[in-house]
Amino acid sequence: MAITVQTVPRFPSLHGWANRILRVDLSDRRISAEEVTPYVPDFLAGRGIATRIAWDEYPEPVDPFDPASPLMVFPGVMTGSRSPYSGRTAVCGFSPQSYPYNFFTRSNIGAHFGGELKRAGYDGLIVTGASDTPVRILIRDDEVSILPADDLWGQDALDTIDALEAREGKGVRTLAIGQAGERLSRIATIQTASSSASGHGGFGAVMGSKKLKAISVLGSGRVSLADPERLNELTKAVGEEMRSVKHVPNTRAIEALNARLAAEGGGSVRPYACTESCPSPCMYYYKDMPGKSYSRMWNGHWTCVGGIFQGQADVEVYDWQLGLHGGMELNVLTNRYGLNQWDIIVGMVPWLEACQNAGLISEIDGRPMNWRSQDFWTAFLHDMAYREGMGDAFAEGGWRAAQVLDLGTDLVRRYYTGWGYPGHWDGHGAWCNHLVYPYWLVSALQWLTDTRDPIPSGHGYVVYMMSVTPLSKGGYATWDEVRAIGERVYGDPDSTDPYSGYNAKAFPAFYHTRRSVIKDCTPTDDFSSPMIFSPNTPDHFCRILDVDGPAVEAHLLRAGTGVDWDEDSLNTAAERVYTLERALQVRHWARNRRMDELVLPSFEYLENWQNP
Repeated sequence: MAITVQTVPRFPSLHGWANRILRVDLSDRRISAEEVTPYVPDFLAGRGIATRIAWDEYPEPVDPFDPASPLMVFPGVMTGSRSPYSGRTAVCGFSPQSYPYNFFTRSNIGAHFGGELKRAGYDGLIVTGASDTPVRILIRDDEVSILPADDLWGQDALDTIDALEAREGKGVRTLAIGQAGERLSRIATIQTASSSASGHGGFGAVMGSKKLKAISVLGSGRVSLADPERLNELTKAVGEEMRSVKHVPNTRAIEALNARLAAEGGGSVRPYACTESCPSPCMYYYKDMPGKSYSRMWNGHWTCVGGIFQGQADVEVYDWQLGLHGGMELNVLTNRYGLNQWDIIVGMVPWLEACQNAGLISEIDGRPMNWRSQDFWTAFLHDMAYREGMGDAFAEGGWRAAQVLDLGTDLVRRYYTGWGYPGHWDGHGAWCNHLVYPYWLVSALQWLTDTRDPIPSGHGYVVYMMSVTPLSKGGYATWDEVRAIGERVYGDPDSTDPYSGYNAKAFPAFYHTRRSVIKDCTPTDDFSSPMIFSPNTPDHFCRILDVDGPAVEAHLLRAGTGVDWDEDSLNTAAERVYTLERALQVRHWARNRRMDELVLPSFEYLENWQNP
């Protein structure tokens, strides 16, 4: 394959935005750039600009695996700066995972790729077309190359990332797919760093359909800021607040965990920030962890649901008893293959266990189903990644696998709340998120009106209700304080009252849906924003310096870009983005309330937990 190299022009820069969108068409090897100014500030960045471009350029939906299908990678306005938690990046496109409609939707990825893309001078990348042979994209500031990747095709995602760092130099940041993406698994992820993934959406399969193995970037520039002094002041204050409320590993915790690892077979652990510009690292990075099925050492960090691979004795559906080393091996394997951990852990395996308990299935490809067996798990994941045997159906994701195999189709709904995605903070489908009535009503409304699992950027309400109130052992706010904050933020004390039932739940659902756009476009960390509650104020309402907690993002945006918006102006921009997303669904799929209510059966089951 001939190498394509193109130097793309720069445009007058802005504060915050680089003012350049890169386009790469793999069918005709065309590389070009355009200004971002037609889209900002009205559509912010991240999923906002991606949605506007989809509206302008896709009057009809396209199949996710069609060469015309876009893969859009868009950092936030503040990505590449010190703004807290701003390293996250939106990945958007027509989703292979979404069901029964391949909605235009979004995913999100952390680590350092987005920051490096901004420092190279880009607000986003749009890849269209498809190559006949494996390729990779390399971005070095203004120079963009399409290079052969035949030697990388077949490697797992993390080996690909390591190989490209060795080839292109230390500091290169890469998005890569593993074997699952190459084989168009609908739950294929895009990976970066050690465990950061664009998980939901199946966008790894979109890369695979384009024969695009990896995208790498090296940037030497800086993000221009309107008021760096004010931004640094806010960043420092946010960091101090979040280190007081988030779990940040301390010396004692690290020593205890290292002692446990030594006693159970070896390995070591250290604190780890999974996203660039994180002022409160809450993850653990594991090193030299002996494998259980494979005779080798594993490295990487655990994040989100991946920790459940080791098993949870207090949750029957997750009582796998694989331990730290066994769980770590499965965590690394899924990241290397590029498989969606949430679909596997929260949806697929609980559904298969339910089928097993109902006597519908007892073995997979001749192997007795034993979820306490490390070797069974490793074979299960391998076959899914390579589409071998029944793994070919499982590669479609649990929801579709039930239909393909005609197996437990009445049972699978219990674990897949809507649109082809497993449950998540919904009080019904997800057994890993303790959530009681009436608070799951807010989640239900978010599920009904979205294109995917809405919670990864919509945690705010449910996490606060289950962690800071008297429902939690660690709760620090009284019910009177919780009601007062509910009235202040949502306009009604019933919005947060545990006895309120259906009253006043619509506005919190709207509020946090709007905030999810702000978090994906600014961006900021989902568990840190919006900053509503705090243990550090007398009334437990969060304040950062002279700013009310929920207004922090607007102040960060102003300090970064110089755009003179207050909180209401930022909210209006978020509403504009979400309304356009909805309009796109109406135009493409005639979406209406009847379609929304396809999700309702998932909430007709008995709740997982009762309000005490």
